[in-house]
Amino acid sequence: MGKGKTPAEDSSKSKDPEIFLKSSKSKKRNTTDNSTSGSSEREVLIKVGGFEYKTPTKRTRVLLGSLVIGLNVLLVLATALYFYVPAFKDFIYNIGRT
Repeated sequence: MGKGKTPAEDSSKSKDPEIFLKSSKSKKRNTTDNSTSGSSEREVLIKVGGFEYKTPTKRTRVLLGSLVIGLNVLLVLATALYFYVPAFKDFIYNIGRT
C-alpha cells in the first residue's frame, strides 16, 4: 500500500485481469441500457426550424441497409439478364420505345 491510500484505492490500480473484466462487463451493460431507453436521448444532428433530425435507431439502420443491398442485387440481376438473355433485352428495348 502507498502512503495515505486506503486498501480500496490501492487495489483499484492493480493489474488483476479479473477486476478489469468485471468492470468492463458492467460498463457494457450500462451503455446498452442507456441506448434502449426512450428516443428522447438520441443525439440531434440537425435543427431546422421546428424540425429535428436525430440519429437513426438500430432498426432503421438495418431496414435501410437491407433496402440498399436488395436494390443493388436486383440491379446486378437485371444487368446480367439484359446482356445474356435476348428475350429480356427485347422486352427492355420495347418498354423504352413506348
